Amino acid sequence: MSHATTNKSKRISTASILAASFILYAGRRVGWHAQAAEALRYDRALVAYGDLNLDSQLGTKVLYARLRNGAEDVCSSMDGRNLFLKRLWQSCFDEAVAAAVVQVNQPGLTALHNHTVNRLKGDR
Repeated sequence: MSHATTNKSKRISTASILAASFILYAGRRVGWHAQAAEALRYDRALVAYGDLNLDSQLGTKVLYARLRNGAEDVCSSMDGRNLFLKRLWQSCFDEAVAAAVVQVNQPGLTALHNHTVNRLKGDR
């Protein structure tokens, strides 16, 4: 398999999981709040990482930042000032990042994600 083909398949897989995560989450929330349902859009983010060395700590950190940025983009339609929308956005973001980390399936990325989540839980 060529590098270009490998890079493309990595981008598609990550985008698919981000989109699927958002769609599943949005589907669960639609019944809970009609106003939020009107604002929902099925966005997706393509996160390319074929250029990164995931065996290195730097490559893993860069990918994690890209996944978080992609999740922010995917969940941006839920961003708002009221508490319900803030919670909805945070849940969408958390689930999208977690699903993307699982899809990539790299031990270093999983460890970084778990460390970040545990650290953030202590701050909340």
